[in-house]
Amino acid sequence: MPASSEVSESQSPASNDGRLRFAVGVLAGFILPLLMAEFFVRLRPPEDIRIYLGDEFHRSGIYQPDPVLRASYRSIAEYQPYEAPKLADLKPLNSEEPTWLFFGNSFARGLSASVRVRLKTHRILFFREPKDELHLRVGQLRLLLENGLKPDHVFFTLIPSEVSQYVQRPLDWVYVNRHGALCTKFSRPGEPLNTLLDRSWVARLAWVRSRLLNADPLFRPSRITEGVPAGTAEDFRTMFGALGELSRKHQIPVTVLLLPERRQIFGGSSYALQATLSSLVNSAGLDSFDPRETFLSYPDKRAIYLPDWHYSPIGDDLLLDSLLAHLKHSGPTSARRNSPQ
Repeated sequence: MPASSEVSESQSPASNDGRLRFAVGVLAGFILPLLMAEFFVRLRPPEDIRIYLGDEFHRSGIYQPDPVLRASYRSIAEYQPYEAPKLADLKPLNSEEPTWLFFGNSFARGLSASVRVRLKTHRILFFREPKDELHLRVGQLRLLLENGLKPDHVFFTLIPSEVSQYVQRPLDWVYVNRHGALCTKFSRPGEPLNTLLDRSWVARLAWVRSRLLNADPLFRPSRITEGVPAGTAEDFRTMFGALGELSRKHQIPVTVLLLPERRQIFGGSSYALQATLSSLVNSAGLDSFDPRETFLSYPDKRAIYLPDWHYSPIGDDLLLDSLLAHLKHSGPTSARRNSPQ
């Protein structure tokens, strides 16, 4: 048979064209879904990526840069409380009733509700930020004080998980983008992946959800009760220092409640965290309160908690009783004056 008729099937134009179409199909199968994912992530970015987008995220915010707290409210007109009364609802600001302000998370909400029931002579106000972060709470208090609210006492609650947030995202990572939105820096893997993260929101979303963007990716939040890293302690020294300046400037006593977590009450963890924070609070000229002994001495520790590990009515009452005793015997002078006898 002539050699010209012995062209193998693999060398035929039809075969080569088929392989090309196959390769194009494979590439399209990978690239088109990625392009569609990039489009949809940019059209409606998930909540957990927004703080990592910087100036690329164009939604306007209500914040401005702050040299100490990193972020603060631009004005009282733009103040949008998350779980709190609006300033217009607080008239008169300087009430004849003793006014106590509570800042914190759901534990602070439960405590403030108990105080409201117990102390009928007091005006009890609870404030919560969208993100349970101390620097934003301090900025919220400053805004209220500068606009005329005159409380007799201010209370801040802190739980261990709120402290561990600053291990993963230190205070100096926080910043406000040009649109007034809160943002944060993040750890980067190095080139060429840095370029990919800069150009692709899908890649950045994957990096966020891998948790490799944290300052210490190997840190386990449950370890925070065993000790506070040096950098995190300095962040809290800064925030407590700003809170202490507000307390002195406006002559308002501030008590920081260092609430234990359930592992500490049931004997699974130490109290190194509370020891460190208490020292920092007192160094800032503030009052610290650690209710651990009240909880540890209660015979039925499970009765202190609800199934979701928030305080039960028993737990809230125990916390309030010990807080009032603390204020009466060792709290600031004005707190003793406005506490029930």
